[in-house]
Amino acid sequence: MVKSSKKKIISDQPVTLDDAMDTFIQGAGKISSALLGMINKVGGQIYALLFLSDDPLSLDEISDRLSVSKSNISINIRMLEDYNLVRKVWVKGSRRDYYAAERSYPKKVLRDFLERIYGTLSDAITTIERTRARVSEAKITLSGAEKEKAQFMLSQLKMIGLFYYAANDFFEDFFAGKPIDIEIIRRIILNPEELGKK
Repeated sequence: MVKSSKKKIISDQPVTLDDAMDTFIQGAGKISSALLGMINKVGGQIYALLFLSDDPLSLDEISDRLSVSKSNISINIRMLEDYNLVRKVWVKGSRRDYYAAERSYPKKVLRDFLERIYGTLSDAITTIERTRARVSEAKITLSGAEKEKAQFMLSQLKMIGLFYYAANDFFEDFFAGKPIDIEIIRRIILNPEELGKK
C-alpha cells in the first residue's frame, strides 16, 4: 500500500461496496457530530448505513455492522425517530423491529441547521444592542478616560454589529425566498470592515 504526497491511499485490492459504504458512514458520523450538533456521531452513522441500504435493518444488524452496542443503537434510533429521519417497518415472518431511512434527511437537517444559525444571530444582535444601550446610558455621566473607554466600547460594538446584521439580513432574505446576494457572504467572512461602507 503506497501513499502519495497528497495522502491518497493507493491499493491493488479492488474496492468493495462495503468499503465505499464505510467511507460514507465514517464521514457522516464526523459531519453529524462536528457540524450539525443535534445528531451525534453514532446517530449520523446509523442514518448513513440505513440511507445506503436497500433493505430495512434490525437493531442487531445495525449493531454488528457498526460495531456499536445494541443499547447505544437503540437510544440513537429513538432519537432519529423523534427527528423523523428513520421509521420502523414491518418485515414479514420476523418479530424483530426493522428500520429504514427517511429520504428527506438532507433537506430537513440542512434547514434545521440554518435555522439554528439564524436563531443564534438573533440572540447575538439582541446582546449587542442591549450592551450598546447600557454603555450609552453609562457614558452620559462619564468624563475623561472613562468616557473615552465607553466610546471605544461603542465603536467595537458597532463593528461587530455590522457583521451580525449583515449575516442576519442574508438569512432573512434566504428564508423569505428572496434573491440571495452571495457577495454579502464574501464580505462577511473575508472583509467585514467593508460592511459599513456604501
